[in-house]
Amino acid sequence: MNWLSQNLSWLVLGGAALIALISWQRYTSRRTNQDSWKLHTMQEDIAAARDPVTGNKVETAHAVTANFEGKTYFFESESSRTVFQQDPAKYVHQHHRHHGCC
Repeated sequence: MNWLSQNLSWLVLGGAALIALISWQRYTSRRTNQDSWKLHTMQEDIAAARDPVTGNKVETAHAVTANFEGKTYFFESESSRTVFQQDPAKYVHQHHRHHGCC
């Protein structure tokens, strides 16, 4: 009993430090997960803008655009847009080609 009374303040201080450390880790991991989700979402938005003729990624802020059936399409060059405008349905209604046997 004498040992417990002499070291009680150290035990309480150690417990408080342990609780603070666990709380800090939970806070920082939650914040990191939120930031990575935001980054992932922004990357998906950028990746979604592709030139329908070439299939290359296009930076929407500097892209050449054309409208077809109420939707805006982004192109990496004027020549790509010209090819698209000759037969837009050919590029808009393409189906995704699967890789592999199916």
